[in-house]
Amino acid sequence: MILPTTKTAGFSLALFGISSFKTAITVAAETCTSIGSITCVQTESPPTIDASISDWAGVEVFETPLTGALTSKMYTPGNVKIQCVYNADNIYFLYQIPGKYMFDATDNHKCAALGAMFQKGEEAEMYNMGNCPLSDAVNCEAVPEGCAPWAVDILHWELKTTERATTYLPNEGSGDDPIANKDDEFAVGPWCRLDDNFGTSPGNEWTGAHDFMTDATDAPVEDGTEGHYVFEMSRPLTTPGIETDVQLKPGTELGYAVAFWDPYETDEGWTDLGHVVTGCSKDWIALRLVDENGNATPVFEDEETDTAASDVAAADDTKPAGNEGDAIQAQSTSASTVAGAAFTIFFAAAVANCVLF
Repeated sequence: MILPTTKTAGFSLALFGISSFKTAITVAAETCTSIGSITCVQTESPPTIDASISDWAGVEVFETPLTGALTSKMYTPGNVKIQCVYNADNIYFLYQIPGKYMFDATDNHKCAALGAMFQKGEEAEMYNMGNCPLSDAVNCEAVPEGCAPWAVDILHWELKTTERATTYLPNEGSGDDPIANKDDEFAVGPWCRLDDNFGTSPGNEWTGAHDFMTDATDAPVEDGTEGHYVFEMSRPLTTPGIETDVQLKPGTELGYAVAFWDPYETDEGWTDLGHVVTGCSKDWIALRLVDENGNATPVFEDEETDTAASDVAAADDTKPAGNEGDAIQAQSTSASTVAGAAFTIFFAAAVANCVLF
């Protein structure tokens, strides 16, 4: 099956290609430690989607760094805070991201933007939006056959057409949100990203609201005000769009990531390349919808786990005893640190698209 053509207008994204003219950027590595999982608990009193955080009192907060998607540079204003609950019908998220306020009703790049990505296919990777090896490395006019195992489900919200503390509802027939631009999307790679406009039931199931808060509740919010962005989102656990939407089930866990675009990244606002992401720029965070017993089983079991455990055990058996073994391990750690202290990103000088995750 050949799926519909990829999205090209507005915030079209793809990984850099390699051309005959290349520019090298060397970025010093920074220490990043990501949380491994986020627990989403069942609730009988779900929050109202209005960007108020009062409904979330008592819900566990998970805090994790944001780093540059391509540079791994730390987002210096601070960590993203994530909370999650679900009920019989819907899943709910609250995101709080520190930074300075900016809003321009004529330019999305001078407003904050949010992304969230969910692993839909077993082989899908966090980096490179699924990273299907069958997708064309130059252009993808249609999603290729065979890429379903690399599929990811994406929420992407740009704000210029919205107002603070206003609830924006789902829309039928298209993943593109014509009012609030909180788009429901599907991808198998950075060149193969499209709105949920195909399949048995195309549509956008996300409800959302955003706001900006300061430590002083009565302080005016204007460009340059320091505080944190608030994004409150929900969608049904299961949707009719089974071809494009991840189907969520209590008692399971799957890969999950968050992205943020900072309007203060440059004088002209954020750039496609400059967004920051969770997972230290490379790893999924496990989204665990725990059942009534607090358990969640991975949707996609890691077949390499047992092999890796065996390899570790074998390595321990052959490791020299005492200080000699510790010295060898220290040398290995040091070598890895030095090797990772800097890395080079090559990119084409004239590329229209870039990476979302």
